[in-house]
Amino acid sequence: MAITVRAQLSLLQGYADIMEGLSPELKKQILQVMAQKTRELGSALQPFVEQTPAARPDIGEYRRVRERTRHLMAEYRLLLEGLHARVSEAHGHVSGPGETHG
Repeated sequence: MAITVRAQLSLLQGYADIMEGLSPELKKQILQVMAQKTRELGSALQPFVEQTPAARPDIGEYRRVRERTRHLMAEYRLLLEGLHARVSEAHGHVSGPGETHG
């Protein structure tokens, strides 16, 4: 498979290289050959192309992930509030380096 892909790509590159300075008619013929080689390359790679519509995940999966994200963000906010409260409390007990209020 890799050899086929490499060969097709090499051919396409070669055709593109020789198009410089050619007449419009010859360029058209070369582009037609390149189009055919591109179709062949696409056919060779087709088994490796994802078959899902528009490569999108199932809507149910999207909704589960969205709900999980919402849950995690709510949990994060609660934890962050707790952290801020503890930091504020700690600052109230410390007036300077190594000094504490008793």
